[in-house]
Amino acid sequence: MALRSLVCRKSLGLASSSSFKLHFRGLQTISLPDLPYDYGALEPAISGEIMQLHHQKHHQTYVTNYNKAVEQLHHAMEKGDSSAVVKLQSAIKFNGGGHVNHSIFWKNLSPVSERGGESPHGNLGWAIDEHFGSLDALIQKMSTEGAALQGSGWVWFGLDKESKKLVVETTANQVKFTNFVISHNEY
Repeated sequence: MALRSLVCRKSLGLASSSSFKLHFRGLQTISLPDLPYDYGALEPAISGEIMQLHHQKHHQTYVTNYNKAVEQLHHAMEKGDSSAVVKLQSAIKFNGGGHVNHSIFWKNLSPVSERGGESPHGNLGWAIDEHFGSLDALIQKMSTEGAALQGSGWVWFGLDKESKKLVVETTANQVKFTNFVISHNEY
C-alpha cells in the first residue's frame, strides 16, 4: 500500500523527498454527487423521503468525514506524525469507500420512467435464469446474503470477469468491489 510505504519513508527520515509529496497529492477532497433523478423518482419502491435522507445525510456524512480525514492527514504529514498518519488510514478507507459505493449505488437505480423496476430481459434475464434459476431465486440469494451480514455491509451482484459468470458477493462496511454492483443492503 502506498500510504504504508510513505509512513515507512517518514520513519526513516525520507519524507522530504518530492516523491513523498507527490503521493500525498493524489488524495483530493470529494463532493456529494448530484443524483441523476429526483428524490421521489423511485417511488413506490423507495420513498423520496428515504432517498433524500440517505443522500443528503448519510452519503454526505461519508464525504464530510473523508474530507476531514484528508485534511488531518495533510497536517499529520507536515508535522511528521507517522502515528497519526497510520490512524487516519482507516477513516480514509472507510469514508472514501462509503462515498464510492454510494456513488455507484445511485447510478444503478432507475426511475420507472426509464424502465427501472422492470424484470431483466434479453441477455441479462437469460444469464440470471442460467446462473440462479430465476430472478426470484437471485433476489432470495441476495436477501439471504444481506441478512447474514453483521452490521453495515453491501451485497454486490455482477459479472466475474475471469469466470464469465454472474455472482453474488458481500462486503462488510465500506470495502468495495470494483468489478460490479447492483444491490445495497443496509436497513
